[in-house]
Amino acid sequence: MELYKSIFTTGLPRLMLPLFPLKLAVLPKEVLPLHIFEDRYKEMIAECISSDSLFGMIYREKGEFSKIGCAVKVYKTLNKYEDGKYDILIKGCYRFKIINYMKKNNLWYGDIKEIDEHYDLMDPKIFNYILDKYLKVLLSNNANQNIQDELNKSISFDFTKNLIIPTQIKQEFLELDDEFSRMKYIEKFLDTILNSDNNTMNLSIKDKILN
Repeated sequence: MELYKSIFTTGLPRLMLPLFPLKLAVLPKEVLPLHIFEDRYKEMIAECISSDSLFGMIYREKGEFSKIGCAVKVYKTLNKYEDGKYDILIKGCYRFKIINYMKKNNLWYGDIKEIDEHYDLMDPKIFNYILDKYLKVLLSNNANQNIQDELNKSISFDFTKNLIIPTQIKQEFLELDDEFSRMKYIEKFLDTILNSDNNTMNLSIKDKILN
């Protein structure tokens, strides 16, 4: 991320990120594969790799940018092709709000503000109560996860990082205002599963390469 004097304001310096707008939502802690083939993004990714810097994933639909996105880093380079294309894994780092954005040299840049999550304000009793429901769902579906790893969850995004979730739902989750709202969203989702007739769900776990 680059600290700079905002071209949009005359006030204090803001944070600026190159943006990768797609019909794709990324959550903090989540690891996802990307195939980079456009020249403008090949250059952007090469720069992010060489400087170990972040870029912003922002959900775009019908030409409109969402207000909330996720800063990501290149977690792993799987392949670099002779023509400059990449197969990479990205990992979500933190949520941000777009203050404004511009296009320069065929790339989008966002004037952004990192969102302070206040994870510590979440009531541990409520968190553990929802965690128990999550474990109950895993056990009822004979999921193969390491239970000890599942017990080590500490924030809402620990619940979502390994699950394949529809993009629209994921973006809604990303845009929730606070940790309590996200945990209640997860609880509602779990209650739907636990109260269903067969008490089962399709727990789609991401491929091993993403862990």
